[in-house]
Amino acid sequence: MNKQIATHFITKIAPSKDYRNSSPVKKMDLLLPDFRGKLERAINKFNEKYPDVEVLIYETYRSNILQQKYFTAGVSKIRQNGMHHFGIAADCAFRINGKFSYSGDYKHLHKCFRDEGLVRLSWEEAHIQLIPVSAQEQLRNEVNKEIKKFQKENGLTPDGIIGIKTLKKLSEIYPI
Repeated sequence: MNKQIATHFITKIAPSKDYRNSSPVKKMDLLLPDFRGKLERAINKFNEKYPDVEVLIYETYRSNILQQKYFTAGVSKIRQNGMHHFGIAADCAFRINGKFSYSGDYKHLHKCFRDEGLVRLSWEEAHIQLIPVSAQEQLRNEVNKEIKKFQKENGLTPDGIIGIKTLKKLSEIYPI
């Protein structure tokens, strides 16, 4: 799974114009397709019980620029390379009677997510992700390894950092 996530990150997320976006992104197409499918199935299951409540996905991808802002503000425990950054996390709320709300039935929504094999963080009710916290460091290492491999194969310094030259090469090879 980590290899699949790393490939998605390198071929879909990093070359996208949102890679360095300093605002929240809610584009579903930046999510790993497997994660997106599970998320959508869970929401559909939720809507079987609550057909008049819309589950809103208000943030999918998150750049490291925005992640750092959230960390500095004390809103997040992660400084960089959170699961949003890899397209395997989303934040959700509800639209009830036409109004944005955090007051929907999160307990049932979390059950629907769990039934799809998704993971809720105990400290963030609105957040859902594909992998448990215990697997995150291994994922970060895999992504870093794949970035270095890409850089080496393309004559770039294999430092694992997606700087200007790496971004340019990614955009050439994986145009979005």
